[in-house]
Amino acid sequence: MTKRLVILAFAAITFVVAPQALKAADADALCPLGNGTLSGTYMLRGEGTIVGVGPVTVVGWLTYDGKGHVVKSSMTASVNGTISTFTISGPYTVNSDCSGSFEPSGQHYNFVVSPDGKRVNWIQTDPGTVSSGTEARLGLME
Repeated sequence: MTKRLVILAFAAITFVVAPQALKAADADALCPLGNGTLSGTYMLRGEGTIVGVGPVTVVGWLTYDGKGHVVKSSMTASVNGTISTFTISGPYTVNSDCSGSFEPSGQHYNFVVSPDGKRVNWIQTDPGTVSSGTEARLGLME
């Protein structure tokens, strides 16, 4: 009987202490809101090179829904002097250390977001591309 009481006591302590430990870990996170860190519309600027093609520059805006998706955008790019406009959308992930990734239309980007979600620095990670840029949130959070 005593052995069962000891096991029950340890189980009770575990259920009381474990949530507190998880809350402490979340409190240490730089971006505890995860995907919610990115929410609203951001202006974007990037530049780089597509190997074998030439220089690339892009400007535009995109809207993060705060739930892990870019839901709308408008971009203008110059690729070796040829101008095009396009939209992108797709899933994104913000980790507790404020690093993250974005994967629109088969492309791959890694980024770091400021803890307040106002600024993003990104790099494209696809072979054959050398591009990076920044994003800044426009106005108030939507």
